[in-house]
Amino acid sequence: MKPHAHALPGGKSWFRLDNAAKIYPVIMRSRHGGYFRMAVLLKETIEPDLLQQALEITLKRLPFFAVRLRRGLFWYYLESHAGQLKVEPDVVNPMRPWTHKEVKNYLFRVRYDNRRISVEFFHVLTDGSGGLVFLKTLTAVYLRLKGYTIGTGHGVLDVDEPADEAEMEDAYNRFSNFRVVYRPKETKAFRLQGTIAPGHAINIISGVLPLDKVVEVARHNKISVTEFLTGVYMYELYKIQQQGGYNTLAPIRISVPVNVRRYYPSKTLRNFALYANPGIEPAFGHYTLEEIFGLVHHFMRYTINEKYLNALMCANVSPEKNILMRLAPLPLKTLAMRMAYHFVGESRFTSTVSNLGAASMPEGMDEAVDRFEFLLGPSHYNPVNCAVISTGNKLLISFSSTMSETDPQRAFFKEMVRLGIPVKVESNKVFQEET
Repeated sequence: MKPHAHALPGGKSWFRLDNAAKIYPVIMRSRHGGYFRMAVLLKETIEPDLLQQALEITLKRLPFFAVRLRRGLFWYYLESHAGQLKVEPDVVNPMRPWTHKEVKNYLFRVRYDNRRISVEFFHVLTDGSGGLVFLKTLTAVYLRLKGYTIGTGHGVLDVDEPADEAEMEDAYNRFSNFRVVYRPKETKAFRLQGTIAPGHAINIISGVLPLDKVVEVARHNKISVTEFLTGVYMYELYKIQQQGGYNTLAPIRISVPVNVRRYYPSKTLRNFALYANPGIEPAFGHYTLEEIFGLVHHFMRYTINEKYLNALMCANVSPEKNILMRLAPLPLKTLAMRMAYHFVGESRFTSTVSNLGAASMPEGMDEAVDRFEFLLGPSHYNPVNCAVISTGNKLLISFSSTMSETDPQRAFFKEMVRLGIPVKVESNKVFQEET
């Protein structure tokens, strides 16, 4: 099949990075750059040839995924790309970082293995919500080629419709009202340390839990599922910190991404998320699990609302409006953004809990799908991160780590069992991927 261009809406051949995407080219490193992985486990073995056809069909409907990263005089930007993206076999250690050479091609990979279709995204392109729409649409097209009757909706786009320009808008710029510009002042947080695995090895430990039981325990504590999972994880990190060998007084914070589409009428499939960082201050004294539940609950309820989120959004967007920043050449911008990230980035939280919620499906799709999966990529500063997604009554909690020690993950799942929630644990075999 010959390479072909995927036409962007409005006849465009390029577009600017959204506000959240601008940081990722700047902080690209050998083991960090902002990557995540969406996957679907089907009930039948994957046919690679049909998956390749499905990918080509999907990209015609979503041409703004068919782009590559380019370096301009003042900013990085995304340019329509005409090359063919080939599906490839899956690997044990996924989410190998994109190199500076590879970002000149596609910014996502499509992989398959037995019954699993996986898509690995560079965060420059989209966030978890946008990535899930892409995966659902790709899966629906694939299943139709297999003979299934699959509807649309629930994140599955109609591939017979033309691309929608609203799906590629920079929603941060559209909805920032600049009534208030606010960024909370946060000190350096507690950092997990351990033996970093060599090369590109990534340690993946997942737990499959019954969603109804998790909801029951969360409701018993009068908190949401996200608050419950965040609280348990924070408590286990706190116990590890207090064992010694660390700064036992450093604050522990967990970064929780918030899907801002819940508060603004945007169809964008690009990045549109902000972050809440609930935490505790061990210097203030001893904390129980119940206390942490309460602190996380009230922090989340205070910060996750349209007014507070808009103030955070304005703080992120305002540097783009600064005339000196706009006129500065890209090397100077890169230096300034790296310095800013050092003071407001990963060093301000200990780990991440990203919960995409329930992955609903249109009519006919659930017959072929076992579950959806979500995984965060490796981090340079914080070695352990957590991603959550549910399918039906299956809640999948996946920890990705560049650290050989597994104390936080083991402690988290043990606490779940102690709270009366059964857990089925799965993991990958860690070894260095051949490149």
